[in-house]
Amino acid sequence: MKLTIFSRLVIGFLAIFILAMAVSVYAIMQLRKLEIDTQAIILIEGRLTEYEKKLADLLLSQMRYEKKFIISQDDDLYTQFLSAEEEFYSQLDEIKTVSDTPESLSILEKIDLFQKRYKDLFNIEVQYIRSGQTYNVENYKEEKEIAVNGITEGLNALRLFNERSTYNKVKELGKAEVKASKVAIAFGLASLLLGTIISIFITLNITKPLAIIKRKTRDIAKGEFGKDLELTSPPEIGELAGAFNSMCYKLKEIDKIKTDFYSFMSHELRTPLTTINEGTNLLIEGLDEERDKNKEERLLIIIKEESNRMIHLVNSLLDLSKMEAGLMEFNFVLHDLKPLIHRVTREIEPIAEKREIRIESGIADELPKVKIDVNRILQVLRNLLINAVKFTPKGGNISVFTNADEDRLLVSVKDNGPGISEEHLDIIFDKFQQVNILESNKITGTGLGLSIVKHIILAHGGNVWVKSTLGQGSVFTIALPV
Repeated sequence: MKLTIFSRLVIGFLAIFILAMAVSVYAIMQLRKLEIDTQAIILIEGRLTEYEKKLADLLLSQMRYEKKFIISQDDDLYTQFLSAEEEFYSQLDEIKTVSDTPESLSILEKIDLFQKRYKDLFNIEVQYIRSGQTYNVENYKEEKEIAVNGITEGLNALRLFNERSTYNKVKELGKAEVKASKVAIAFGLASLLLGTIISIFITLNITKPLAIIKRKTRDIAKGEFGKDLELTSPPEIGELAGAFNSMCYKLKEIDKIKTDFYSFMSHELRTPLTTINEGTNLLIEGLDEERDKNKEERLLIIIKEESNRMIHLVNSLLDLSKMEAGLMEFNFVLHDLKPLIHRVTREIEPIAEKREIRIESGIADELPKVKIDVNRILQVLRNLLINAVKFTPKGGNISVFTNADEDRLLVSVKDNGPGISEEHLDIIFDKFQQVNILESNKITGTGLGLSIVKHIILAHGGNVWVKSTLGQGSVFTIALPV
């Protein structure tokens, strides 16, 4: 099935829209991922930094309370030390729940061990002080400093790890952003390329056949009709090509009609003009000789007949031209068709008798009146009967009969002439169309009679047709609305 231009445009724009939507969805997903990663950095790394600072502050608080207690031996200071220590462990446990890497957990375990060592050393020293026993103060002081340094180093390591982790994650975010940008740019370029390809494809599907039609138009303008256009483009262009081919066919017909018209006019006018010219010359020559009245009379009769023939030809051409242009005026009146048929039959009888042709009548006694232009219907009847006489062989028969029903009145003229072949039935009513049939090929005529008949009957709202069989004659029928 061929797609229309509109369908192709819809499919093209739909493809571009889908690709653009894919780019948008991908971009949104990547932005969402960047947002989540950024929030994770802010949340986790920020909290680790906060915890590290709190642990450092709590360690300093423990050290202050520890030193003051050793000097003053005040139990409130020991209690405050224990409170700071408890808060230190609470913060340390919270850090462990936030940490998500083995390295950070390892650092926290070391801090935990040094904190316990610091606490144990201080508790032992507290027991010595409360019991009044002597102990190596410097030794415990060194051991506590080692534990505090371990905690401090652990906190520094945790801070460095946090900074390094933040840097790495930010770096990964940068890489993800670059990747997302590249993919988005790639999708964007793909959308642009696809849109360009679709546009070029659709444009070529329209412009290429139009260029062919344009060249064909130029050929027609030169009078070269050539072959029909065969375009496999969208249906709209195909329909245009079909209409163009139909136009070319009509132009060929018009060109043929024009050629036939020139040939017809040359033939039809040359013969009577030649006859008139020769007759006139003979009359002029007779002026200087002894005049023969009988000869002059015969020449004048011939000149008159040929003049009437040319007048009839010109009048027929003028009438047909007016009918085709819709300029012919008709005077419609309600009239009985029976007397008109009898009148035309009486007019044609002398011509038929010369050829020993019998005209039989099958007209009903009563016919419904029809709305007609009397003169034009007489012209129709004359043309049909004259044609019948012309093509009926010597000694033949012609029948004129009528039929009527509720809607129309039919008048038929039947002859037993050579008949008309089936392929010529469709063109017999076209102007300048004369079909050479059997021995009637020597019969001449203008080729306008049946065309005039058709135009007159159609103007009356009726119809005309012919039924014919080769070797058995023809039946021409007109139908007029009642």
